[in-house]
Amino acid sequence: MHKNQRVVDMALDVLTRQATTRSKRTGEPFEEALEHVQRTEAGRQLRKLTEGPHRDQSAHQWQQDLPRKRAKERRQTRQEERRPAQQQEGSQARLVAWKEFMQAERRELELRRNSQLARMLGEPLPGEPPSMVVRLASEDRRQAEEGLVALMHDGEVFYKHLEVLSEGDMPARIAAARVRTTWLKERQEDRWFGRQTG
Repeated sequence: MHKNQRVVDMALDVLTRQATTRSKRTGEPFEEALEHVQRTEAGRQLRKLTEGPHRDQSAHQWQQDLPRKRAKERRQTRQEERRPAQQQEGSQARLVAWKEFMQAERRELELRRNSQLARMLGEPLPGEPPSMVVRLASEDRRQAEEGLVALMHDGEVFYKHLEVLSEGDMPARIAAARVRTTWLKERQEDRWFGRQTG
């Protein structure tokens, strides 16, 4: 390789040397030997170099960059080979998370059927009508018996049967559960500090 040789020149030199060697060994004309050499895997790669984007680049610089480029290609190939396995792992992880979510929701539904809210509400707060506490607890138990769970989207609460929930409903269900938990905590604080309800 000459100091200022381009990639195209280097590739053509190699093809020429291989064709000359084959021609001498087999006795076939140089043109036939060249065609045969270009049909091999190495020959196709050299031919690609003569027509590719690096053809006018310095052969010396190109060869220095080659190990880095090949390492990058190997990394990309490994990533592409691992992608299906990673997607399958992600899918399995989502399935496990979904099953755990549904189990927790079924346990919560059973607690609600057994008057969980009535116990959490306890006695009415000062200024709160007892009938309101009874009504809230009764309504929650009735919904639980029907298998309904609350969901919240854009500040609006709606209800859905637990067994028709999908993975896409998880954020709305979590949001509704968070609002309920916050409301119960604030109510407990009102009880501790003796605040009256409005």
